[in-house]
Amino acid sequence: MSSQAESALGRLIAFSDGIFAVAITLLVLSIAVPDLGNNQTNANLQGRLLDSIPSIFSFVISFVVVGIFWLSHHRLFQLIREYDRPTLYANLFFLMTICFVPFPTAILTRYGQLTTAVVFYSVSMAFGGLTLALLWWLAAIRPAHRKPQRRMGAYFALIEVSSLLRHAVEQQLREAGDLSYVQFQLLARLGDSPTGSHRMTDLADGVVYSRSGLTYQAGLLEKAGLVTRAPAPED
Repeated sequence: MSSQAESALGRLIAFSDGIFAVAITLLVLSIAVPDLGNNQTNANLQGRLLDSIPSIFSFVISFVVVGIFWLSHHRLFQLIREYDRPTLYANLFFLMTICFVPFPTAILTRYGQLTTAVVFYSVSMAFGGLTLALLWWLAAIRPAHRKPQRRMGAYFALIEVSSLLRHAVEQQLREAGDLSYVQFQLLARLGDSPTGSHRMTDLADGVVYSRSGLTYQAGLLEKAGLVTRAPAPED
């Protein structure tokens, strides 16, 4: 690699790391310093600190997710030695999703008891994962088709990153909303429907899940009061 190309790649990596550093620092702003007013006592401070636990929890989860994004981004740019304009644009698009992370984190911190807040946060993180997958494809997978000896390594790295991202999203869904990944997919598809409803067969095909298993998951959502099942009018 020429010194000019190496310098350009170094600038791209430095710019990206700077965005990550700023975004991950802004996450802490979602944790408000307790205002004790005139009642500045230990008991009052302890109570306010306990009230801040959900905010701290949201900060930790978002810090871990952004950290996983950074690790994947770091590994990607260890593999590549050159990049083209589509890769540059995809990297900017991915960094935009990283800059956006503090906002859904703040929403989850303030309204974490609402399912909408949990779904909004999870969708935001999943969208970041999709843009990262696009970046991997443009920067590593696509060039690997021209270099067969590097193809398998790039595929395995992408699979590993996808698994890490899915695990992070599943953990957030479980801890913040007691939802499984399949249940989140069901709610997301129902939310995207103009009528707010779907036939079970269509849902099963859409989420690539067995119909019996989907029926069980829908039953759990119905017990939680998140969905309502009824016979289709045309049946």
